[in-house]
Amino acid sequence: MTENMKEKIAFHARRLFDMHGFHGAALRDVCKLSGCKMPTLYYYYENKETLYDQVVGKAFAQLVPHLWSKLPTGVSPQEYASLMVIQKKHLSEDERIIYRLAMKTWLGFEDCGQCKERLMEWEQATYENSWKEYSGIVGSKQWAKFISRSITSIIQRIILLNEDISDNEIREEVGMIFDVAMHSK
Repeated sequence: MTENMKEKIAFHARRLFDMHGFHGAALRDVCKLSGCKMPTLYYYYENKETLYDQVVGKAFAQLVPHLWSKLPTGVSPQEYASLMVIQKKHLSEDERIIYRLAMKTWLGFEDCGQCKERLMEWEQATYENSWKEYSGIVGSKQWAKFISRSITSIIQRIILLNEDISDNEIREEVGMIFDVAMHSK
């Protein structure tokens, strides 16, 4: 068994989950596209839910910090948020699929409890960090939540709806979000 086969299985599984959803994607189709037999798939992944959790939930939890590491430091929180959103327009195909599947799972469109639970825990910890940072700027945890959720909404439009939002429009929207929050102190 090679790590290459595990990667092939993950690659094809993500695409099938993206096209057909958790319940619509068949493990036999993953095997067929990956060029392996069912025992090989089960060698790497205990069951369909574990496969989904690994190729979506775990992959997303690794992807996001990797993307953050590519963003510049020493910029204002508003500029950082703008660049974070703009970055989502330029994800690779695989990164976009991972992001989209994670968002669908987090929003409850994919019925995979193990993965959703992992994503909810990860998201809560991530939001807590954002809320602490933004609270120092806007003076309130509620306004910090408003900023985080509004930015998430823009990202959802890009990832889930494939909306083509210009960089200037993203900067304007993020600026307006921060302005409203900061002027409401």
